[in-house]
Amino acid sequence: MKLKHSLIALAALAAVSAANAQSNVTLYGRVDLGYQYTNKTTAAGDGLSELYNGGIAPSIWGLRGTEDLGSGLSAFFNLESHINADTGATTGGLFRRQANVGVKGAFGSVALGRQYSPALLAHLGTDPRGMKEQLSGLYPYALNQIQAASPASPSSDIGVFLGNAVSYSNSFGPVNVGAAYAFGEQAGRGGAGKVASLGASYTGPVTVSASYQQTTNIAAATGDVKQYGLGAALPLGPVKVKGIYLHTKSDAGVVAAGRETKVDVWGLGVDYAFGANTVTLAYYQGKDKKAADDKTKTLVLSDDYALSKRTTLYAQVAVADANAGASSLTSISSRQPVAGEKTTTFGVGVKHDF
Repeated sequence: MKLKHSLIALAALAAVSAANAQSNVTLYGRVDLGYQYTNKTTAAGDGLSELYNGGIAPSIWGLRGTEDLGSGLSAFFNLESHINADTGATTGGLFRRQANVGVKGAFGSVALGRQYSPALLAHLGTDPRGMKEQLSGLYPYALNQIQAASPASPSSDIGVFLGNAVSYSNSFGPVNVGAAYAFGEQAGRGGAGKVASLGASYTGPVTVSASYQQTTNIAAATGDVKQYGLGAALPLGPVKVKGIYLHTKSDAGVVAAGRETKVDVWGLGVDYAFGANTVTLAYYQGKDKKAADDKTKTLVLSDDYALSKRTTLYAQVAVADANAGASSLTSISSRQPVAGEKTTTFGVGVKHDF
């Protein structure tokens, strides 16, 4: 009987030990939906009312986990999917956003698989609207790089997500650095589709960011898109001033453009926080120096009201002034403003994180 009790105790101890060795897995996500109205969406002046998905942040769901390996090491994984919450559909495959595994320790973090671009992550704290899903620097950042990449690319999804990639990141006091290389995996094309990405930020009395990303044309091993960025943010009590500059150059022959482009985008904004509100006033200007009249100026006013740590109500309005030759390369909107017109976009919505 004593032996039986001892065996039971040993079995229970083994079960507890096995449970402790398992990964700590978390289910997480976000749903962001709201109403959006655009007064002009065609040259004829037609307006559009819609239930809009991702007014300020993408709707997502995912799984992430970590395991303590001892000696200061841990393993981790990330799986993240994009959701069109208005219809329930997914976009670009189940885990379009992230599907990676890696290890981290005092040396930093190394990840393998599909993951966020370090170049984009560097500017989250300096873009005037924090690279929000709508009406921010995210669109010129991505749409200028889609010339050499697309959601179907094995290595670069509009410059935001890198597939077939290996990355390294680490923090050295207030300085955070990240680097990634995405293998093009295009046999016989001399490495077409490969991506090199670098990002760095300093967070102190002033926040400073810098980035560089180069993507080789997915259709051939000739023609690159090269983008670099600089940003800064200065807190002044309840006010924070932010500024960003993005420069993107695509070689002639890059498939989606068919010509050389040289796009400069800069943005300047002010956040004012009071109570549960954060009011932002931001101005963006984009211009393609290689096009006759491709220039867009946009003014955005928004307010995010935090109902709780997880739930935010928001309202935003933007006025875009697009020149006669304006294209999506110089716009900050998901819907390209009508060329030669002034377009107003208004949206209200709710974002809930879980």
